[in-house]
Amino acid sequence: MRNLQNKKWLNSKSQSKQMTMFGTHEFPSYEEIIEAYSKEFTNYILPKGDTTFGFWMQTLADLKLLDLELQGLTEGYVIDPINRTVDFEGDDELIRLRIAHLEKVKNKPTLYTEIIDKFGDTNAYAFHNLYPYKGKFYPRVVRTLINAFKLDDTSLLLDPFNGSGTTTHEASLMGIKSVGIDVTPMGVVLSELKNNLLFIEEKDLNFSLSELRDILKVIEGKKWQHSNPTIYKLMLVIYFDTIDAFARTSRYNKKGKLGLFIEKFNYIKDCYKKIKNIKEKYKLDFKPARIIQGDILKLKEFEDIKGAFDVVITSPPYYFSIDYVGKDKIAYDYLGVEMKDVESKYLGMRTNKQLHTSYNNLPLRVAIYYEDLKESIKNIFWALKPGGKLAIIVGDSSVSGKKIPTTAITKKFCEEVGFKFIDLIFNPLLGARNRAIRGESIIICEKP
Repeated sequence: MRNLQNKKWLNSKSQSKQMTMFGTHEFPSYEEIIEAYSKEFTNYILPKGDTTFGFWMQTLADLKLLDLELQGLTEGYVIDPINRTVDFEGDDELIRLRIAHLEKVKNKPTLYTEIIDKFGDTNAYAFHNLYPYKGKFYPRVVRTLINAFKLDDTSLLLDPFNGSGTTTHEASLMGIKSVGIDVTPMGVVLSELKNNLLFIEEKDLNFSLSELRDILKVIEGKKWQHSNPTIYKLMLVIYFDTIDAFARTSRYNKKGKLGLFIEKFNYIKDCYKKIKNIKEKYKLDFKPARIIQGDILKLKEFEDIKGAFDVVITSPPYYFSIDYVGKDKIAYDYLGVEMKDVESKYLGMRTNKQLHTSYNNLPLRVAIYYEDLKESIKNIFWALKPGGKLAIIVGDSSVSGKKIPTTAITKKFCEEVGFKFIDLIFNPLLGARNRAIRGESIIICEKP
């Protein structure tokens, strides 16, 4: 590097010099070398400009998602992917509060930057990490799509496969009204909790160590009650998570059941304080979500849903690839819920289903799943306003060594029921190599 040859090192008096064995050449000190490399690293790595990419921008999909956001938030823009900067025309403050892929806007940190700095994670912020739940998709993707679709406080968003409530929780944080529907009792409990924890009083979370010890004993004796339904559900969820942790690993043995229970409660309390601080600092207006336990295949039973929604953002579960309820067995056993009854309502799990289409010798359970998926997309079309947008997130996987083309099939279904196809973005899932789903596609459509 040029800086390593810079003669200013020879004139520095603050650092000790090192000489060769014969005293013929003078070398820079260790401290000067580190300083030079640090400056060079900054020159090459950190974006230069007043509106810059976030460090979490890792893939080409992230670049496309940024492009989508800017389409929805600005009047015009230019993305410079080499220097990781953006130039735009529009409302600086609105963009700073909404955008999910920029670290700075006009030299000021974005709200999203502050959120991830405070929580130390690009996805596990607010109450998104309340409880481990398989198959969750990234809240940053939800935030991006809300921005791309130009939703505001007059809009209404639906997720009919709401799972543990990623969509509805992110919408609440952004001040967007939403409805979440899911067939699983545990998913509904978690979605409600994430929603309701945003609106409780801080004093409701004030419990002493002795009170937490007593609560754990009462829960274990199946006599737990509380006048506040949010606190009632919260303590049960923390208990289920604690018991599950001990069932999966011995690493918590030294901490003990009570120690882990208290630690998990304190984590939730800490999340509450952090998100409350951010809400007050930025004067955010969180919006409550409506959570419904229901079946998307029976969506038309809810008459008030017909043509009510501006946008649907959802991700159908991959029941033939991921065991969603195995994690929840402890909860269902405790609550006396029969897991087979829950599983029987999943897409593709209705054993008496008759096929109306041939699926090229795909496994029967996959073919039944596709039949249910198409019916679900028909119901989504029914629930959207004319001009309403759909973002459906799906991934391909393998069953019995055979690749399951869910992305192509889903796009085909969307077009067959009447949607106009707009775009498709492939988003790789980074992390564990043994994922059942290696990547997901965001299929974006519009109801004419």
